[in-house]
Amino acid sequence: MNAADHFLLRWLGPLLFGVWSAALLYLLVAGRYTMFLRPGFGLLLALAHFIAMGFMIAALPGERPAIVDIGGALRVLVLLVPILYLLSLPTATLGSRAFTNRFVGTSNMTATRAGKPAKTKPPARRATDMYHADGELTILDLMLNPEPHDGRRVVFTGMMLHDGVLKKYFDGHDTAVYRFLINCCAADALPLAVAVDSEQAKDLATDQWVRVEGVFHLRRMGDDAIPMVEDAIVVPVDAPRNPYLF
Repeated sequence: MNAADHFLLRWLGPLLFGVWSAALLYLLVAGRYTMFLRPGFGLLLALAHFIAMGFMIAALPGERPAIVDIGGALRVLVLLVPILYLLSLPTATLGSRAFTNRFVGTSNMTATRAGKPAKTKPPARRATDMYHADGELTILDLMLNPEPHDGRRVVFTGMMLHDGVLKKYFDGHDTAVYRFLINCCAADALPLAVAVDSEQAKDLATDQWVRVEGVFHLRRMGDDAIPMVEDAIVVPVDAPRNPYLF
């Protein structure tokens, strides 16, 4: 083994942990981890970053000769593979294709499947208590507590969807606005959707972020309640910093 190979093998360990530490820091600073994890996991990623830094320092070659072998080097290279995956993750969020693959029924049913309170009638709260600082609701607010808003004018944000598959869930309507609800990570994301009755919506492309303002109603279709906004004003907006609901 020549000197260059020996030097490389001695520094593979510190290099491995250094790359992991830098990659975790990048995900945190750039906020890219929120594309597939809840924001709350940022604290765990920060902890993992400092742990990786500690391992990097501990692995630095000291006065004692480092034990090096080809097998150990290969194991180090294998541990670098997840880094390539993390850095190659797309910046795009889940969209209409994921919606089509994951939608299993009305939004109210989906919210229950996602682990939210599974009560036939969620505890009623005054509609004014549920509005956020910007005066908007979220689709999740409407799904979990629809009764206080039935017949009232509401405002919310989501992505536009035009798809014939919606007709069987929304009493013949093929236009809806949706967002994804996440418990832990993108792997468990489930779609929440509200049907939209609006002439403006027909001119907006699928997956375009929009702001919807209209009268919210729960339409009964058999045993299901169909969430719908009528007389809606729909305008395109920029995507929110965090596209998912939690």
